[in-house]
Amino acid sequence: MTVRGRIPGRPGLWEVSFEGDAVSSSACIDPGYAEERCAWITPGLFDLQVNGIRGIDFTDPGITVARLAEADGHLRAKGVSRWLATLITRDAGTTEAVLARFAEARDRGAIPGAAGIHVEGPYISPEDGYRGVHQRRYVRDPDPAELARFQKTAGGFIRLVTIAPERPGAGAFIRAAVAMGIRVAMGHTGATAAETVRAADAGLNLCTHLFNGCVQLVDRHANVIYAQLAEDRLWGCFVADGHHVPMPALRVGLRAKRWQRSILVSDITRFAELPDGTYEMENRQVEKRNGGIFVKDSPLLSGAARTLDEDVALLGRESEPGIERCLLMATAHPAAALGEPGWAEIAAGRRGPLVVFAWDGCDLVPQLIPRDGRRD
Repeated sequence: MTVRGRIPGRPGLWEVSFEGDAVSSSACIDPGYAEERCAWITPGLFDLQVNGIRGIDFTDPGITVARLAEADGHLRAKGVSRWLATLITRDAGTTEAVLARFAEARDRGAIPGAAGIHVEGPYISPEDGYRGVHQRRYVRDPDPAELARFQKTAGGFIRLVTIAPERPGAGAFIRAAVAMGIRVAMGHTGATAAETVRAADAGLNLCTHLFNGCVQLVDRHANVIYAQLAEDRLWGCFVADGHHVPMPALRVGLRAKRWQRSILVSDITRFAELPDGTYEMENRQVEKRNGGIFVKDSPLLSGAARTLDEDVALLGRESEPGIERCLLMATAHPAAALGEPGWAEIAAGRRGPLVVFAWDGCDLVPQLIPRDGRRD
């Protein structure tokens, strides 16, 4: 079949033909076309931080291959064609059990959208505020030997690990992780500017949910937010769900980090796509309301509920950065940060699904093109 629309990062109107599981041709048919409210042809969104969806918790030691396959389908229906399963801080035994299940699901072809695993902790700050909802009893210092065991159990499926660079042994850990082919991000951290620079020197290259995983009050000049924004080697990941970062702060963050080095992530929990109400999370009561997850009777956040397509739409409604840049921050940029700079290219010979998003200036609606060429 053939679709027409704009391609993020390219000028003009494009016509793309798709046969089987590959792009057969792509051509610009109107170089001057600049309308934003149109169809946008993409390989689908790439979410680096997915903790679960629709009642499925990726850190649940009882997770099954069938449930993982179900989650992949839910994400695909939202236009997310690639994602990193995010595992939060747990004891080693629980983490290894979950890693083994993901390896099994991948080997059985049950989760085609999963690009890997993001281990978010346990090597984070133990301090209240910086730690977020992660349970203190499982937090520990970075351990390269433990990460190597995790990677072996996962069958090499770990792609990203989040740490606090101020923890003892962080530099050696970062270098060991990079040697294993794992990208390293900083998050749930109170690192100083000097510690951030040393981490980047060692090979750390991302910031997990920048502005979040942070205490409420910081020094107005010397703080972990400025440390990350000022280090140009780091990709900045932002949760643009309307709750995690107020729009003025997000706009400043994108200007400082530059949209070319910015990534949109969802950080969704298992409560995404579930009805509003009260639930339990990490031994505390949380409320899902108005697209957010809040600690009960508190303004504090406890994860996200809006999927990445919804975040892209929310931010895309703003004249700055606009929908095209938002799509790039949710497709090409996360791929580049993981070392796959060509993943988002739409050209003849490209294999894999396409997702055509309809954009009316308010809502982003995915129109899926599966491998058999039919439109869902």
